[in-house]
Amino acid sequence: MSELILVRHGQASFFEDNYDQLSECGREQSFQLGQHWIAEQESFDAVFVGPRVRHRDTAAIVGDCYRKAGLDWPTATIQPELDEHHVDQLVSQQADSLANQSAELTELLEAFALATERQQRQRNFQRLFEAVASRWMQGESFDIESWHEFQARVNRAIDEITASHQGGRRVAVFTSVGPISIAIQRALKCQSDVALNTGWRLWNCSLTNFVYSTGRFTLDRFNALPHLPKQDRTYR
Repeated sequence: MSELILVRHGQASFFEDNYDQLSECGREQSFQLGQHWIAEQESFDAVFVGPRVRHRDTAAIVGDCYRKAGLDWPTATIQPELDEHHVDQLVSQQADSLANQSAELTELLEAFALATERQQRQRNFQRLFEAVASRWMQGESFDIESWHEFQARVNRAIDEITASHQGGRRVAVFTSVGPISIAIQRALKCQSDVALNTGWRLWNCSLTNFVYSTGRFTLDRFNALPHLPKQDRTYR
């Protein structure tokens, strides 16, 4: 059996002008993952990263840990199909359009706009984000790729990676919540709403492991954080 380890990127810069960069906390989370893997003598035959800066930088920090320790770290391959879905951009950039979709979304948008305290803003954004993502998953038409298109492209990436790394290989993948949710759905053969809702529980820089061989893809560990103490764990 081979092993596929999916890493959610470290904490990004939530509520900043550029979300797609690691926060200081996210950089520390990534560093701690690298140190943990070195202490556990973890080695990898291949590394793949999604196209976003937060994906690439999480992997780069882990790789720097290995190189500074004099250990091998595979050259990361950028895999565009491991990109996150675009519901977050929909929420942040098309608020007026969303407000016209339903009274529920109008109310959630207003609650988010009125929140001033950071934790309340995070909670209100998550409620809005989940509501829009649920509608998107159910097939409601938005000006982004559909849920089924998203599923298909992530599964193509998994197909390609697993087909080319058989025979006891260990592969690390740095990506986002959405692709990890699709991998979970693939392993558990669960409904789309179950996969989407399970993904909301993924911590930043968490590890979700799968074992695979020809015709087999099995969840082995979910949302693990052996490298982070409780005070350093974040969702956003």
